[in-house]
Amino acid sequence: MKINFKYLGLAASVFLGGCATLFSGTTQKLNVKAVDAATGAPLDLSYCTVVDGSGGSYMVASNPGTVVLSKSQGSLRIDCKKEGYKQLNTAVGEDFNKLTLVNVLFWPGFIIDGFSGAYKKYPSHYVVTMEKTGPSSS
Repeated sequence: MKINFKYLGLAASVFLGGCATLFSGTTQKLNVKAVDAATGAPLDLSYCTVVDGSGGSYMVASNPGTVVLSKSQGSLRIDCKKEGYKQLNTAVGEDFNKLTLVNVLFWPGFIIDGFSGAYKKYPSHYVVTMEKTGPSSS
């Protein structure tokens, strides 16, 4: 009996693919918005970056703005700068991607999702609160 490795490889890739990897991917968009703590209004920032767990840095081009991140890099740190303001919150944790639970039907998918990072997800939106540091100009 001769084994056709082309078909065997195709079948293995179909059956070994993790559900979260296939359906939600290994990257995701994160919408970032920096606001004034007192008014809730968006700020005109000097800059804002998102830093992942491996030290990768992503520049947020506008406020609000969007960056595309790899899910496998751990928790995120957001660093926004505006003269006369200090940032009140910085860390963005990751959550469990419930789509990974479908792998109960085919357990090797957990391995694929683990290596790809697809078993995790970040919030889709994150609001950075900035507070004035100097005296009020009222």
